[in-house]
Amino acid sequence: MERLVVPHQDRALTPPSAERVRRLRRHLVECLRDLRKARRPERLIQSPVAPPAEAAVPVLQAGCAACRGFCCLGGEEHAYLDEGTMARVRRDRPDLTERRIIAAYVAQIAPLSFQDSCLFHGAQGCTLDPAMRARLCHSFFCSPLREYLRHGVFDVTTEVVAGEPGWDGGRTVPPRSARRA
Repeated sequence: MERLVVPHQDRALTPPSAERVRRLRRHLVECLRDLRKARRPERLIQSPVAPPAEAAVPVLQAGCAACRGFCCLGGEEHAYLDEGTMARVRRDRPDLTERRIIAAYVAQIAPLSFQDSCLFHGAQGCTLDPAMRARLCHSFFCSPLREYLRHGVFDVTTEVVAGEPGWDGGRTVPPRSARRA
């Protein structure tokens, strides 16, 4: 039996502050402004992420459940959203104005989110509609789960355990490329 040790976060759940919500709104305004400036916005839309092999899904789900969203901690008030995400949302929801897009995001903020984590990182996972999430949120796996996927041999007897809070093996936090200054 293989044993995977995934990272773990154990932060407290707290209501989002008005300042954090303002920072998310400001970030969304900037993303939409950058999208308006793009010469060919359709080129910003990345292809959908291929789903993992069906046989790997139970272990991936167990890993993410045990971890409780360590990778989400870096999402803070930007949730890894960028103009590419906004281009996809605009394409998929042409009925929404920019104001309504911002309102749709704000309406989905977790009423209680993990302290200093993504505003959508709630007790039961992500509160944001999957169609509105950043591509990174659909594609990122911590290093133990990436290695499991890379091997390509999916054993349902694989045991998944959570590491110490804050453990990251030096490689599990996703890149902050979507973060704005």
